[in-house]
Amino acid sequence: MKVFDLHQDILYHIIENPKNSEILKSYKNIGIEKFIFAIFPFRGFYEFYDVEEPLIYTLRGVEIAYEIERKFHLKIIKRKSDLKNGNIILAVEGLYFVRTIYEIRAVHRLGIRSLGLVWNKDNLICSYWNSKNDYGLTDLGYDVINEAIKLNMAIDLAHCSDKTFFDVLKSFNKNIFVSHTGLRELNNIKRNLSEDMIYEISKINGIVGIAFGDIFLSKLSLKEIAKYLSKLIEKFPYNLSIGSDFYGVSREHQIRNLNNPKHLKNLYNALLEYLPNQTIENFFYRNAYMFFNNVLNGSLSNK
Repeated sequence: MKVFDLHQDILYHIIENPKNSEILKSYKNIGIEKFIFAIFPFRGFYEFYDVEEPLIYTLRGVEIAYEIERKFHLKIIKRKSDLKNGNIILAVEGLYFVRTIYEIRAVHRLGIRSLGLVWNKDNLICSYWNSKNDYGLTDLGYDVINEAIKLNMAIDLAHCSDKTFFDVLKSFNKNIFVSHTGLRELNNIKRNLSEDMIYEISKINGIVGIAFGDIFLSKLSLKEIAKYLSKLIEKFPYNLSIGSDFYGVSREHQIRNLNNPKHLKNLYNALLEYLPNQTIENFFYRNAYMFFNNVLNGSLSNK
């Protein structure tokens, strides 16, 4: 079993307590070959109103990621040639420090290759999923995405509002993905995607990472999750992946036997009852690999 996880919040916990980095020692042994290091650009979860704090914490996250690369003999992926043997893709979860396209060019130079447009608060780029004023993608947001695609960066629509989601898809047809989300058919909140929205992502060869928590998948058992996901994977065999949100789901919302990287084997085995090995391997690894292979190469198709 090989895993390419589109979203983990382990870096935030390492910043809070460097001893948490020891978790990474087990990753290769449990099959986690590649993962997106989400840089959460705040110290606290809801106390952020200016540009300085998000910028400071983004820069701090980048530097700690490079320290981890050295300490654990991992490799940060910056270009297509790094993908085969690399391990980490650096991402920002919310562009709260961005005022011009120059900030995008700067973080690209630092090694960031995935941009989450927004988190749980509106910004100058776009509105978030629970916005009281869903204005969608702004002119600055359009310019930012256009510049990022020129730089072969991925655009992450997790946490975006519906209007933002469709504004982006109306204007762009490459490098678009959703790193971690659930299904509205299981839990009908706007933080999650509907199957129709997944279909829209599939039409532009994007991918959607499935996250593990009851806010994403309702209060289903592991077996029930596997049964539901198997049908969804059959509908979108090249467009779904793991986007676990491990270390980002609070304890009360975690799913039993599917709440840390070691538990991914449980899901793999449960899916074997419904799907062939190759299809499961695509979901766990290949779909994400091919998506980023094409993003870093400037290619449109992931088939």
